Amino acid sequence: MPVIFKCTKCGTIIYKFMRAGQDYYGIPSPSELMIRIGSTCPNCGKILNRNIELEHIVINLRR
Repeated sequence: MPVIFKCTKCGTIIYKFMRAGQDYYGIPSPSELMIRIGSTCPNCGKILNRNIELEHIVINLRR
């Protein structure tokens, strides 16, 4: 099941982790992701937040 990081302002997909073995490090934390891509959304320029609030976490189940 993929793990997707999206911008909360414009909805742009910032990073998508599709499967185990995709890269050496595994699923990045928000802090690690900011090191990889920078601290702003590449589409709208919103400053990304390292602290994820629970209302921003969405879990969708497969059927």
